[in-house]
Amino acid sequence: MTTGSIIRQRWFAGHGPIVHHEETVARVDALVAGLIADGRVADEATAYTLLAAADRLGCVAMNVVAHMTYAKRIDLSGALLAEEDFKLTPEGHTGGSLNMVQAFVGYLLANALTGSTRGWIMGQGHCVAAIEAVNALTGDISPAQRGRYDRSEEGLSRLCADFYSYAINAQGLPAVPLGSHAGPNTAGAVSEGGYLGFAELQYIHMPLPGESLVAFLSDGAFEEQRGPDWAPRWWRTQDSGFAVPVMILNGRRIEQRTQIMQEGGAQWLAEDVRHNGFDPVIVDGRDPSAIAWAIIKAEDTLHAFAADPDRRYPAPLPYVIAETEKGFGFPGAGSNAAHNLPLIGNPHANITMRELFNKSAAALFVPPLELNAALDAFACHAAQQRPLESANPMAHRYPAAPKLPEPCWETPGSEGSAMTLWISGLSISPRPIPICACASATPTNWPATRWAARWRCSSTASTSPKPVCLRICTAPSSPRSTRKLWLRQHSAIKAD
Repeated sequence: MTTGSIIRQRWFAGHGPIVHHEETVARVDALVAGLIADGRVADEATAYTLLAAADRLGCVAMNVVAHMTYAKRIDLSGALLAEEDFKLTPEGHTGGSLNMVQAFVGYLLANALTGSTRGWIMGQGHCVAAIEAVNALTGDISPAQRGRYDRSEEGLSRLCADFYSYAINAQGLPAVPLGSHAGPNTAGAVSEGGYLGFAELQYIHMPLPGESLVAFLSDGAFEEQRGPDWAPRWWRTQDSGFAVPVMILNGRRIEQRTQIMQEGGAQWLAEDVRHNGFDPVIVDGRDPSAIAWAIIKAEDTLHAFAADPDRRYPAPLPYVIAETEKGFGFPGAGSNAAHNLPLIGNPHANITMRELFNKSAAALFVPPLELNAALDAFACHAAQQRPLESANPMAHRYPAAPKLPEPCWETPGSEGSAMTLWISGLSISPRPIPICACASATPTNWPATRWAARWRCSSTASTSPKPVCLRICTAPSSPRSTRKLWLRQHSAIKAD
């Protein structure tokens, strides 16, 4: 057997809970052959060394995430933790973070296999433990974290102890460079990810021509904010770089099943996004190799589209669906408890839970020599002449401040103010003037205004007063909402 085939067998065997299913193996083998043919990877040994390293990095990072939630320290030799090693009050978004480990390691693997550093954004910012764990292991940390967190047992133990410590210094500021969500001290982060749907709306607009971005999306946010459905209609290759959405489909929205899973799971989601112009592909979200394959193939598809002189829009944007279960790799996976604390008790006080934690950590254990070799394989940035992931261009945008025109200021309460005009119109008009959301509104375009989105006026411009904008909007459910007052007083308004 050749060296490449021997290393392939090592990858094929997986590690810990990470296994490679038949479909993934076929896809990855074809990918490796293509990368070698294109000159993007030197040989099979190089490719499968990275693939095997990803399994081991993923296992250790999952172990660190579990320790960040429950423990004050980690033992890289695999020794069991004792009662005093666990936190009195464990905290963390453990299940989603465990899922994000596989996704983020898959992203790093795609970068290493292609010799290209992509940017990243994460919609589920509460899963920051995954990013911080992987960054500490690979050494790609922020300046504020440098010297505090690293791949050593001491550095990783400090990471675990700092997580959710709520430590405050003498000035009343956070005493540790680590938060509950992605933040300014999270290397490479560009969004907090605390508000569901924000990253989903923004990602397609972020990369400039020549740049690439991987956007990790949340199935819970998918049900909160449907704006991303329009991404294929927004994207144009002449003014945007490549963006690859990766949906982490773990089937749970906080502590309940998602509607996606109740409707039919990954296949239902694939059909839904296909109707909106995407080109979906379903992969094993438990396997970083599968996610790396999907990222590379999606980007190659976008390259081919951009190079086609006969391309037509909207483009069929690739959409990766990484199917997994919340909390994969640790007890409680797939349960309601997986979102926050997957164990049903605290290992600090419960010996049964302590034994279960230690048993689970043992299943994720990677011997130190193997771990070092895996991390060395990923330290290929200098050889590939590319920046670290934290140095991707989207994480270092410094646009100039916009030059806004000076507003036409009015003196509050003056004769020409909007309030005065409205009151004056109200007193002389036989029909009250509506409060609208746009000063440019007229009876012919009132349906475009915020309050009249579902209503239209059949009056003509000659019989209706010109509305004056106060830029206020009463809640639709309010008994005195603009819409209700207008309907009550104007018979000319009727439903569409």
